[in-house]
Amino acid sequence: MTLGLAVLCFILLLTALHGVGTDAGLYYAEQTKAGVLPAAGISDADLQTLDGALANYLAGRPNDLLLPLDSAPGEYSVLALRVDGELRPAFNEKEMTHLADCFDLFALLRKVRRRLIPWAVLLIVGGAYLLRDRRRIRRCAALSPLILLIPLGAFAAWAIADFEGAFTFFHRVLFRNNLWLLDPRTDLLIRICPQSMFEDMGRMIALRGLAILAGVPALAAGLTLVWPKPKKSEDDTWNNRDMRRASGAKRMTFGNGAKR
Repeated sequence: MTLGLAVLCFILLLTALHGVGTDAGLYYAEQTKAGVLPAAGISDADLQTLDGALANYLAGRPNDLLLPLDSAPGEYSVLALRVDGELRPAFNEKEMTHLADCFDLFALLRKVRRRLIPWAVLLIVGGAYLLRDRRRIRRCAALSPLILLIPLGAFAAWAIADFEGAFTFFHRVLFRNNLWLLDPRTDLLIRICPQSMFEDMGRMIALRGLAILAGVPALAAGLTLVWPKPKKSEDDTWNNRDMRRASGAKRMTFGNGAKR
């Protein structure tokens, strides 16, 4: 059951990451806070349009950023904006290749989350059935967040001490190329997505993660307090606490005091 609750926590953490990473309103709030305009070279209205297209693209709706060409069926054009006074595709080939890698990562996230859900249900329900003891279930619930808290806490501590180093490591692990190393002189994507934006988003994911790691065990433990108690018969020695704590001789007592 401990593993099942840990898997559930991981599913919810993936959901939190996905929610933050595909929130157009959050993009815009962070960009406004960082003051990316007018240095980005686009208007405020175009920035909001682009944020919406990016968020939907990463959420699995690529046609919001990639527009089909009527003149060439099967081919697509990147959403066009007026950048530095020139009407052109919002992102160049290098940026779009990197975004395609990001698209694949978010798609993988959703796939992993979907595949883990039945395992979480099976492990939690099966574990609760096998344990059939409220105290042991609460003990398992208390231990479950440690499986994730130790590695994630270590990475979070690193990010707090050296965000740039942790950010670089994170990208080198996830991406098989260096296309994420963008140039603000030529790449709009890096101009509208400053480091401070990723720092704030990382803190938001961390806070939601802490809430999940505390909330799931607390909910599981709370359910044991309100769950109906099983009916016990006089001969049900397994569910009888006194009988389980009795000496070996007493556990061999049956019926009206007869002994074997």
